[in-house]
Amino acid sequence: MRALRPMTQKERDFAEQKHDLVIDFLRYRRLPIDEFYDIVIFGYLSAVQQYFYNPPVGVDFKVMAFRAMKDSVLREKAYNSCAKRCGVTVNLDDIENVLTDPKQDTERQVEDKTLLEQVISVAAPREARIITLLIGGFALHEAAQFLKIPRASAESCMDNFYFRARAAISLE
Repeated sequence: MRALRPMTQKERDFAEQKHDLVIDFLRYRRLPIDEFYDIVIFGYLSAVQQYFYNPPVGVDFKVMAFRAMKDSVLREKAYNSCAKRCGVTVNLDDIENVLTDPKQDTERQVEDKTLLEQVISVAAPREARIITLLIGGFALHEAAQFLKIPRASAESCMDNFYFRARAAISLE
């Protein structure tokens, strides 16, 4: 969304005349007016300014305004869903449950890392390089990028390795 500039009298009159579109949009999208009005109105005002500054050919203002208001709602939702705004709150009474979360089980992570280090000895050279990067904390796509190989090639290489590893485990 472009930065809003002070509106001309003509733009203000037009915005006031078509203001019902804001309420129509909120009702159509089933958004609470008290929560989303302040978000949607800036998209609407931006659409008014754009309509007068650079009028689109063959596009109804209602379509243009609905698009701008939808974009402002999506931007707001994206802004609020960022990881830094979605922190996990923990009740200190439940701290034991948090510490035993399997995602944060460091002992298991250490065991997995040790197992992967042992597996490198039986892996092909390319697989060994990828596994080494995975042990170092890289994601598979990052490892592929680091090794300058296509992502699909790295995925295929690891799929083949997993297949061979599963076959070797089932033979034992």
